[in-house]
Amino acid sequence: MSRSRRRGRSVDRGIPRFLLQSHNEIRRKFLELEYLQGERLTQSLVNTHEDSKWRLDDSPEVSSRNRYSNIAAWEYNRIKLKVPEEHCDYINASPITLTSRKDNSVKRYICTQGPKEGQFNHIWRMIWHETDDVAVIVMLTKTFELGRDKCFQYFPEKVEDEAWAVNGDDEFGDGFSATIKCVEKTKDKRSSCTVRKLILKVGDKEKTVWHLLFKGWPDFHVPEGEDRNALLEAVKLANEKNSGPHNPLIVHCSAGVGRSGTFVTLDHFIREIDAGAIAADEREDLIFETVNQLREQRMYMVQSQVQYEFLYQVLKEKFQRRGKSASPPAHIVE
Repeated sequence: MSRSRRRGRSVDRGIPRFLLQSHNEIRRKFLELEYLQGERLTQSLVNTHEDSKWRLDDSPEVSSRNRYSNIAAWEYNRIKLKVPEEHCDYINASPITLTSRKDNSVKRYICTQGPKEGQFNHIWRMIWHETDDVAVIVMLTKTFELGRDKCFQYFPEKVEDEAWAVNGDDEFGDGFSATIKCVEKTKDKRSSCTVRKLILKVGDKEKTVWHLLFKGWPDFHVPEGEDRNALLEAVKLANEKNSGPHNPLIVHCSAGVGRSGTFVTLDHFIREIDAGAIAADEREDLIFETVNQLREQRMYMVQSQVQYEFLYQVLKEKFQRRGKSASPPAHIVE
């Protein structure tokens, strides 16, 4: 056996089998996920009864709140705005949970689309009601990209900006009003994130909101070069800012499915690997199973094949680095 082949086998030792699949095998798994996604969408069209798990609300008011006509929140699993009963409580946002194989602990997320113009009040109402005293938002898109509007500027950009009024026109007639103010803005070099500390105030109560803006991720694609390492640092930073896995981490890109789903999957597996929850002899394809679980909670999570393949690449590299750091130093022969 050649020395290079021996080196290759030693590098792969300790890496779960599902991370060593060929490109064709991974591609086949993604096509299977797309088939399952198509089956759910077919059910949403065929079975429109209220008890149908895959039901979608296609009423004009709900449809107008979706940034993209083909991306909506499943009716059975969506965040409901806390508004008076006579008003529409829809926001294109889905509560996401993933369970650790190590101890069955649950990590919570909210994946949502980049707010449209006119929905500024909705996202801040959601953040106020759905998160703890400290909230963390991970934004994975630019507001304008590839000649298209990708996300409305829903947060104050500069410290010197006056506090923005939230729901100043009392849209739902319930008297809810708030202000949002940027009190700190920094650049985190290791994650390439623009970090804003925002204060969301309702009456005499305040909530700290950490807003992490990561711009190094093109739509439908994956970060390359230095942006790739920066993304993993952004995952770490988001968890450092959050108060714990019980407090939902809010993640959005433009549609809230492709980059958002990939970020959530990476976060979950990094947590699992660090906890030693994935055995080297694991036979089940945990990435396939996890992405399928995500898509059952929110359609099209990890939207493109290149994003799906990216997960295998990054997690395989993490196992390789882990193996190298755990290996005893080689003997030096002179």
